[in-house]
Amino acid sequence: MENTPFFSVVMPAYNCEDTVGKTIESVLNQTVIDFELIIVNDGSTDNTQQVLERYHSKDSRVKFKTIENGGPGNARNKGIEITTGQYLLFVDSDDVMKEGTLEIYADHVKDENVDLTISSYNMNVLDGEELVDTRFVEAPNQMMETHEEFLNNVYPLMNKQLMYVAWNKLFKLDIIKKHGIEFPPYNSCEDRLFNIRYFNYVKNCKVVSDVLYDYSFDGKNSLTNKYFDNKFDTFVEFYRELLALTKKHEKGFSALFLKGVMSCIIPLHSESCPLTYREKREYIKTIMQHPDVIKASKDSLTDTKIRQVMKMLFKTKSVSVNYTASKIMYSVSMASPKIIEKFKRKF
Repeated sequence: MENTPFFSVVMPAYNCEDTVGKTIESVLNQTVIDFELIIVNDGSTDNTQQVLERYHSKDSRVKFKTIENGGPGNARNKGIEITTGQYLLFVDSDDVMKEGTLEIYADHVKDENVDLTISSYNMNVLDGEELVDTRFVEAPNQMMETHEEFLNNVYPLMNKQLMYVAWNKLFKLDIIKKHGIEFPPYNSCEDRLFNIRYFNYVKNCKVVSDVLYDYSFDGKNSLTNKYFDNKFDTFVEFYRELLALTKKHEKGFSALFLKGVMSCIIPLHSESCPLTYREKREYIKTIMQHPDVIKASKDSLTDTKIRQVMKMLFKTKSVSVNYTASKIMYSVSMASPKIIEKFKRKF
């Protein structure tokens, strides 16, 4: 046990030779040294491998494994397989770990047997390389002592955008390994599904206001604007697993589900979408007629104007109306990532 690190940090890496060094440095510069950094090279075709080899040769805490390209979820799973620590964090290869992150997490859990710790984070919205907006996503300080209390707080925390991602959380590795919790092999929703499956076993949870992660994304190239064949199916899977976890706040969950469904329609207008115009309309028709979408459009909470509009759009079941609405949303997101991000905040 004396060789067991307190923290295991897992990082998927794909074609990130220009950014991964800065990310690694942010981990190595932590004031707490009792950690292992496991980087999974996800079949990179640039010089990522050489960068990882260089850092590994300098610091034994840096370990890496190279696999065939299979996406970030699969890479994280491969990293989890070789972890040996007590607590697990995730970091992406184009982000940075805030100074003092590990020390703050250690202070929060060292005297308490905490199953899950959730922190605040900064969200930086980019337009190409230009920073156009920064949002502080604040987590309210609170301690949930029971599984029931935790479930009662899932929606309020999810509504604050604190529950979807994996990198603002500290997980217990023994829970993950005991129950075989994995990321599904998807290009979207994989974080959400991993989290939901972990939430089933959370007996207590600590939420902290400390800002422990800086997340940056290019608004024009975000997942919202990318087409994936099974994207809608992943949101349905998430919605069903969420309701299986807890039906408290079901109307709120339905509203969030409709937001996710619209994010499946918006990419139909992107250049990455290979579908013909007729196929796009058939895709929207299939979504409009899906039983989960029909259920959610009936049940959805309408506590904001945007949610009222979203519910109305889906209740029409009109292919033409939703095709036009999604095209407008796509055009706005491409013209101004800042505006679309503000739109999301008001949801």
